Amino acid sequence: MNPPQSAAGWLAANLDGLTLTAWTVTDGAPAPAQVLQLPDGSPAALAAELRQAMGGGTVPVVLGGSGLVPPRPVPAVPAELPLSGIRLEGLEVHALPGVSQAAPCGVMQGALAKLSGFLQLNPDWDGVVCLPGAVTHWVQVSAREAVSFQSALTGQLAQAAAQATGLAAGLEAAGDWDKAALADAAADGIAKPELLAARLASVQAASVLGQMPAASAHARIWGLLLGAELAAARPYWLGQNLALIAEPPLQALYAAALEAQALPVSLADPARMALEGLTRAWKGR
Repeated sequence: MNPPQSAAGWLAANLDGLTLTAWTVTDGAPAPAQVLQLPDGSPAALAAELRQAMGGGTVPVVLGGSGLVPPRPVPAVPAELPLSGIRLEGLEVHALPGVSQAAPCGVMQGALAKLSGFLQLNPDWDGVVCLPGAVTHWVQVSAREAVSFQSALTGQLAQAAAQATGLAAGLEAAGDWDKAALADAAADGIAKPELLAARLASVQAASVLGQMPAASAHARIWGLLLGAELAAARPYWLGQNLALIAEPPLQALYAAALEAQALPVSLADPARMALEGLTRAWKGR
């Protein structure tokens, strides 16, 4: 399935976990983004949300993050990854592959379109790109190539720890959390990552006993996990140019933890990067 020469009449969509972000593109102009939540990870659920994003019409879809096609091994140039034409529950889909790594074993799917868009808008970038999401990826970039990456399940672990402590698992109130507590916990997590489980247990106990307000407990959970992640990813960020591409709640949390370590960070809008990556893939093939 080859895309037409015109960019009119297609859907750009990127899947990150169970969150689907989609833009209807007409005559080269994207409509405002739609953010949809899949009930599960099945192909049928994905197809249903894509149809909803189309608003009842049927247009070709350029889809990132789906895992519908095999990933390509790193090193790889994200901008040169080919679209693969497939049929998904009757829909014409052009799927963007992710990338994989043998050691440490890893796969990057939902973040790939964002990384591709960032590198096409910043072709001279050399350094590291941090992409928090359903899975966080630290990607070493050189000469427009993703050389290697390291992944972390920080967001999923924070959600599980918050639920176990009796706290709301969402990030809606992250802006009101205790920033000093987050920075202190992040420093503790970097210095002593081996004590992570014990520190989380202490937060849980203090919360249950009413000795720690929810804003502080949330901040300490995230700070401890971010600190442990930063300790593990130290070879990626130490002495490197660093870009952060994340949705607002995660961007604020990661930026606070990084700034507490006096690390300068370049921020990029994840929706703009994903749309750019998908658009370039569609127009270039």
